Amino acid sequence: MMKILHKLLIFSAFLVSALVNAQGSPGGPTCGDAVPFCTDDLNQPFDNCFNGTTDPNCASSAEPGPSYGCLGSQPFPTWYFLQIDEDGPLNFTITQNTDIADDGTPQGNGLDVDFIIWGPFADTNICGGGFLTTANIVDCSFSAAPVETAVIPNAMIGEIYVFMVTNFNQQQGEIFIEQTNNNNTGAGSTDCSIVNPPVLNDVDICDDGTPVILDATDPQAVTHEWSVFNETTMMFDVIPGETNPTLTVTTSGTYQVVITDANGDMSNPVEAVVTFFEIPVAVAPPTQLQCDGTDMDGFAIFDLDSLEGIILNGLDPMDFTVTFHTSQADADAGTGDLTGTAAYNTQDDIIFARVENNGLTDCFDTIEFELDVTDLPLITVPPPFAVCDTALDGDDTNGLADFDLSTQDAIILNGQDPADFTITYHPTAFDAVQNTNAHPIAFQNTNPDNEVVHIRLENNTFADCFSTDSFIVRVDPLPVLLNTPVLLSQCDDDTDGFTIFNLTQAEPLLSSDFGNETFTYSDAGGTPIVDPINYTNQIVNNETVNVTVTTVNGCFRQAQIDLEVDTSQIPPDFLLEYTECDTDSDGVAVFDFSDATAQVLAIFPAGQMLTVTYYETVQEALTEVNPIADISMYANNLTYTDVNGVQGVWVRVDGDTANNCLGLGIHVQLTVQPNPVLNTD
Repeated sequence: MMKILHKLLIFSAFLVSALVNAQGSPGGPTCGDAVPFCTDDLNQPFDNCFNGTTDPNCASSAEPGPSYGCLGSQPFPTWYFLQIDEDGPLNFTITQNTDIADDGTPQGNGLDVDFIIWGPFADTNICGGGFLTTANIVDCSFSAAPVETAVIPNAMIGEIYVFMVTNFNQQQGEIFIEQTNNNNTGAGSTDCSIVNPPVLNDVDICDDGTPVILDATDPQAVTHEWSVFNETTMMFDVIPGETNPTLTVTTSGTYQVVITDANGDMSNPVEAVVTFFEIPVAVAPPTQLQCDGTDMDGFAIFDLDSLEGIILNGLDPMDFTVTFHTSQADADAGTGDLTGTAAYNTQDDIIFARVENNGLTDCFDTIEFELDVTDLPLITVPPPFAVCDTALDGDDTNGLADFDLSTQDAIILNGQDPADFTITYHPTAFDAVQNTNAHPIAFQNTNPDNEVVHIRLENNTFADCFSTDSFIVRVDPLPVLLNTPVLLSQCDDDTDGFTIFNLTQAEPLLSSDFGNETFTYSDAGGTPIVDPINYTNQIVNNETVNVTVTTVNGCFRQAQIDLEVDTSQIPPDFLLEYTECDTDSDGVAVFDFSDATAQVLAIFPAGQMLTVTYYETVQEALTEVNPIADISMYANNLTYTDVNGVQGVWVRVDGDTANNCLGLGIHVQLTVQPNPVLNTD
């Protein structure tokens, strides 16, 4: 009958570790279940798999995946593998019969048997790995014969071959495999001690207290020997008492297992590197405060990188990496890393930091912390802070005085909440920036007259958020008094001891800078004098008036004026009369009474420095205002007349002492004589 080539099959490498030593037993139903055999054990027939069998270890057809070469079909396969013990060719006879004697002699009817051999391989872990390809087919037969000859030429020690036999007739029978050249010189042989080593994988795991279980379970194994690599001796040390298929591992290291089968054969050592990676414990930094800029946009620059030392809390930055994120989800997933973290520009924000172990990034921890942009204090610079010189230091003219700097706080804050800020005052700009050498609030300047005081306005939430500026403290001088008290003498106009004084006449006597100063007056009882130009003394003959002399800067001194009321030294009956004709009948004429001065002076002893002045009213005479400027060309003022309607001129005589009135009275009389009326009749 026609035999059809089947598709390629894929094997499972993991199942090779479950092979059993089946001398005199059928092979496995799949590549993964293949069993080893050797030439010394090929001396017994075994039952084949057939159509209708109840054996669960039988498969009706070979698995897909491998390249089956010449085999057009692969019914009821039996799988083996063998390892070369000695170099040389190996010749096999494969017999399938309904009955075979124990020595291999067929005793029944022959059954069509087919086979295929793949190789060579370095180990048995070849199922499902794409190794059973056409290129690796060593021998294959799909003939109808019940006896086949298989050859492995030029086999080399240690090589592994895979051997599959099929039952084309699908009838119940037995199979017998025999190496026919095993006694020939130069012939190869198989290794009966072959034991498939277990499969162990390296394990990287986060050290959360969960141990690692290394599993070397193998059906061939009778016992296991576990050992661990000693870094000091550079050798593997056997772990006492560990002979089970599994090993519980709690510390990092290189572990090794060797299995021994029922025949005492040992597998090659298999190693697994187990590494426990530390799970970092991140420490959250305190809230990070930065100062808003002068643009007051709510943004500030934060150096997140500088926080790595706090976050790592002693962990080696060579072994652990810190990244920053804007969400917990990104931190957990290790995505969305922030960039520019050495100068991260942001508003108030919450930052999530992830610390991961560089050896195994699944080992990580996260924390969160706040970024707080603090308001920059705004300084309103006070105007010059001026006080008047005082005598507290014993000298009120040295330009030194005491200042209460706290009086400037409200100006500096200009509406900002004083509970949120601290104001300090400093001698230099450097001190203000460094917050050193703060002035006491009760401050005395050291530089006479003017000194610069530097301000530091600090946000109480964040001391590094501050502003600085400066203002002037100034000591204004007090008035410089020439004399105090000053004597003002005034003539008594009616011998009652009371008269009118012009107190302002004392101002040039009190101060040389009187033109730039303000003078206020009060009587002995402290009552302000409202009209100092027309002040009538309140005490007969003599009175003391208090004077406050104030500079343009508001600095003042107290002074006194002594008032003295003097009796006139001009005889009361002394009268000079002048008459002029009224040429236009208006009652006004021009008088020349310039010779009156000589007549007045003649009353007093010669040699005195006397001043004679003339006034229209007693008020003007007493206060010495509006003197008659030109007594040689004086037009009488009809407003000022005596009770008789006579125009009187007040004469005032002063000595060489200021306001020393020696004489006062109406001693000049002016009469306007009407012109005669001519009769023209």
